[in-house]
Amino acid sequence: MGWSLPEVPEKKQAPAWSPWICLLIIFLGLFTGLLVAVLKSPTTGLPSLRSGAWLPLTAQIVAGISAAIAVYSLWWEALAIRVWNWNEWCRNMRLKWRLRAHQHLVILSHVFIAADTGLLSRIAHIDTQEGDSPDTPPLTLLPDDPLTPGISRFEQLLCHLIAQITPSVRRRYPSGPLQIIVQTNGSDKERESQSFQRIWSAGSPPWKAEIHFQDANSSFGDWNQFMGTVKLPVLILAMHYRLPDDVLPEFASALFMVHPSIVSEVEGKNALRLFRAMPLNTRTLATELSELWDMALTPASKKYLIWHSGLSDAPRQSVSRVLNDLSVPLYDSIGIGGVIDYDTAYVRYGGLAGWAMIGAAAEMAAYGPASQWLLLEGEDDAWAVTLGNNAPEVEYDHFVIQPPFPGGSVLMALLLNAGLYSLMVRYFPSTAFSWSGITLLLLSLIVTLPGLAILLRRMTARLQRPEFIRVARHTGKE
Repeated sequence: MGWSLPEVPEKKQAPAWSPWICLLIIFLGLFTGLLVAVLKSPTTGLPSLRSGAWLPLTAQIVAGISAAIAVYSLWWEALAIRVWNWNEWCRNMRLKWRLRAHQHLVILSHVFIAADTGLLSRIAHIDTQEGDSPDTPPLTLLPDDPLTPGISRFEQLLCHLIAQITPSVRRRYPSGPLQIIVQTNGSDKERESQSFQRIWSAGSPPWKAEIHFQDANSSFGDWNQFMGTVKLPVLILAMHYRLPDDVLPEFASALFMVHPSIVSEVEGKNALRLFRAMPLNTRTLATELSELWDMALTPASKKYLIWHSGLSDAPRQSVSRVLNDLSVPLYDSIGIGGVIDYDTAYVRYGGLAGWAMIGAAAEMAAYGPASQWLLLEGEDDAWAVTLGNNAPEVEYDHFVIQPPFPGGSVLMALLLNAGLYSLMVRYFPSTAFSWSGITLLLLSLIVTLPGLAILLRRMTARLQRPEFIRVARHTGKE
């Protein structure tokens, strides 16, 4: 299932309030009153106006006409509120979906170390010294240091990676709480955690660290759950280190990221941003990339660089064609027409491939191409990640429908208060014509005039919300 926006269609506007219906109600009320007066009149003829016999009938006619107009107005108001609720929910859903996609962290510092020192230039097809490139890229980092596969190698690379990233972290974040996420290809997480605690504490770091270890096969779904609540600076340490009988090239990557709210305006103006990873349905790649493009995570005027890893044959072959159909401007001089197949230059790392690509993309962004899409497919899921150095712009709806005027609620409140006051006059006349009675009537108007309108809106929304949720889920989106 992809990350597409649920396509709930907006409803057409409710029919406009018609004064002709009210006029028809008045005529029908007068005709009915006259008919009743004729049918109930004595045989001697209609009573005269001076007799007072017409006063009760007139009051009943006025009350009936007012009640009918109030019911009609309330019915129209309920229909208008249903349409207004539905369309507001549609627009708010689109806005929240876009804001969800716009969640990001600012990358203040990064380190990417690959076994093949010419990796980036080779996969970008900008290596001008083809003759000097080795036929078989090296498999290990730090070739001058002794190598012992296993936990010793983890400690060796960890020390090197921490030494590379901590000076920059100290400059930008001298002290305070820090969250650290460690993801490696090792299976013994308990020993890795013990080694990490020992190595980290040995340097007397000024930060109070909260450390999380992730399995090698952890997907970006786990990262998204973490990212949705992160407010503190976070340090990502990802590596593939040598294990016995391991033939995959080593890499080490570190990303120091903070929430955009704690970055100064000057520093965050051109800072690289890592956006929320979004589930990707590679079977409908054209639709998914189209909606990724529509989310406007980075300006459409910028040129893009596309990475992909782990894609099956059909999506991998269709990436360039889909991007061409979408008219996405690409860096023609990098990769193959702006598209980098990470698997052709480097082997797949499973869940670690995502952080390997992100580290490589962040390193390449330092040299120019900042707007980048990373498409990653694993065994059970696929993800789209966006890097960019511009804050996303939220597009609001230019045309906003005003809520319907609560005419029906106001009329119903006036009739209700008139009825209650007439009962008071009939049964408690001394109270009705006293200051306490007038005060009670005013208080009742103050409560019921806005109260009935609010009650009608809430009841309508409560009854309508399950239908909207059902329609949104029926679209087949998450």
